[in-house]
Formats: sequence, C-alpha cells, structure tokens
Amino acid sequence: MSTYRSFVFWAVGIAVVLIPFGLFVLLGWPGAADSCTTASPDTCYCEAFTPADVATGNGGVRQPSNTWFNLYAIGTSFLVAMVVFFDRRGSRGEAPIQSTGLIPDAYVLAVLFLGLGSMWFHASLKAWAGNIDGLSMYVYAGFLVFYTVRRLWASDVFFWTAYPATVAAFTTIGAVWQWEYKSAVLIAVLVVAYLALEIGCWYRQGTILMGRTRPRVLWGCAVGAIVVATVFWLLSQTGGPLCDPASWAQPHGLLWHPLAGLMAVLLYFYWREEKLVA
Repeated sequence: MSTYRSFVFWAVGIAVVLIPFGLFVLLGWPGAADSCTTASPDTCYCEAFTPADVATGNGGVRQPSNTWFNLYAIGTSFLVAMVVFFDRRGSRGEAPIQSTGLIPDAYVLAVLFLGLGSMWFHASLKAWAGNIDGLSMYVYAGFLVFYTVRRLWASDVFFWTAYPATVAAFTTIGAVWQWEYKSAVLIAVLVVAYLALEIGCWYRQGTILMGRTRPRVLWGCAVGAIVVATVFWLLSQTGGPLCDPASWAQPHGLLWHPLAGLMAVLLYFYWREEKLVA
C-alpha cells in the first residue's frame, strides 16, 4: 500500500480542498470582506471584482483568472506523487524525500495546497479565506525549513512535532495580526531560515550535493523561478505597470502562481539528487 500512498494523498487532498470550495461557490461565501476590498484603490491583486457580490456573500468566483489558474497545482503535485511512486516501486535513492515514510507524501500535499489554498481567497475575497491562503503558504514554506532540518538531523520525531506546530503558530499570528503585509513578513522569516539551513546542508560533512552540476542547476532554476514570480507579483499589484483590472490575462494568476509551483517541483528534484557518502 505504501507504494501507492502518494496517489492516495493526492486524490484525498484534492477532494478535501475542492469539494467544500465548490459548495461555497454554489451556495455563497459567508463572513466579512477582506480588508483589501475596502482600501482606496483596492489592494486585491489587480483583477476587477464586484464589491456588492463580496459584501452580500453571493455564490460565484470574484476573481476568475487569479482563482482558476491555481488549478496548476493538481498537475505539479501529481508529478511529485508519480515520481514518489516510482521511487517506492523501484530502487530508491538515499535522500529522505525518497523514503517509504510519510515525508514524501506530506510534500505532495504541500505542493497541492500551495495552489488550491490560494483559490479560496481569490474566489471569495473574504477575510477568513485569506487565512486559508496564508495557511497554504506556511504549510509549504514550513516544509522547506523542517525538511532541510531533517536533512541535517535524521529525526522524524522532531520533523513531525516542529513542522505542524510552526505552521499552526504562523497561521494563528497571521489571523490575529491586522497588517496588510503580514503574510509577506511571515513568509520572509521562513524563507530566511530555510536559506540559512540550506547553506548548512551544502557544507555538511559527508554529503556530496552542490559539488555536482545537476543539483546546482536544479536549485538555481528553482530560485530563479521564484525570483521571476516575485517580480511579476510586484509589478502586477493594483496600480502597477502590469495591472489591467479588466483583462483575463492577470500576471498574478498566470505567472506568480504557476512559477511558484515550478519552484516547488524543481526543489523536489533537487532534493532527490542528494547522495550520502561514507
């Protein structure tokens, strides 16, 4: 059963996230509007929406492009699940991400939720849905941190204790902290922690990783993807040079989200390159 478990996690994850999402789309979105809708001009990532629909909680999707392009995550997470399956069916490598344990399955969910969690906010523009969007980012960025710790220190107990606790703490802070840029600051904290730990992995005694060409290229491309994504994220903010509220071609949805997914896939293949030596 463990051979196919990544597919089970993938399918169940889709159902758990998208079935209630679909019900809200059909039946309506309760709760208070997100603060981005009341700013002048609004700060809801450029794409036009109808304020009355947000206020009344009608069913439907407020920002179609920024919402539906997040479905890319079904494909990226399936790719990860498929490679995990082949690793388990064949001769696995030595990296923890190729193990028979639950860590690879957790990454499938993190890659999936990175996209599908964002759909809730863009579809509703509700404050509580913004917390789900934040949760999806903390789930992914937290994995970066604690999987890298796992590469340095082979303790599954610490991983499964510290990782969910950190995600819960950051999600709580994000829900309580009323500031427009709170998510960016919280994610930056996790990213800086990850980069510091990653450097530790590069120089860990007994590991050949960054001395080989393919890992360097994969990691560099992953970083390049998220840097380019962030540039588009910045330039496509409301009022930015790439912002056209009436256009279906929203850089936030078409580029920021899928490029983040590309980063997630590239990091996965980068981790698979890790070779342990005596």
